[in-house]
Amino acid sequence: LSLMVVTMAHAASPDEDGPIRIDARSVEANDKTGAMVYSGNVVIEQGRLSIQADRVEIMTRQGRTELVRATGKPAKLRQRAAGEDEEVRAEANRVDYRVSLGKIDMSGGVSLRRGEDLFTADVLHYDLKAKSLNAAGDDKGDGRVHAVIQPKQPAAGPASGP
Repeated sequence: LSLMVVTMAHAASPDEDGPIRIDARSVEANDKTGAMVYSGNVVIEQGRLSIQADRVEIMTRQGRTELVRATGKPAKLRQRAAGEDEEVRAEANRVDYRVSLGKIDMSGGVSLRRGEDLFTADVLHYDLKAKSLNAAGDDKGDGRVHAVIQPKQPAAGPASGP
């Protein structure tokens, strides 16, 4: 089992206080338990965060969203940092977004891309607030995490002349 920890410098902060917009083919809701299940080409947007999945479960507590669990083949997540052109895009069979903690847990065929950098693994934990990730391979494939990290281009400065 391979383990990797990488700090990602420009990840987006969660928009946890903004409204959550949801489109789906069907929904089942239970006000008593705070559980909602959306099915059929589900699209969720909250601020700069977007999730697409076959099925999404949302758990609320005291009127606040605690957990958004998306499953699909694959479920997709996108988030753009405020003031940044770069976006974080991720795919996995399961995505758990713990809204109040600003944490995303992904499992099953995980692929995470930030700009041109790419991470693939079986399990990946992404902390939006700490701007860090932790990934692990599995025992089925080659058991490894794979990363492609592009060199950062130096900032263009004034040309110096003779």
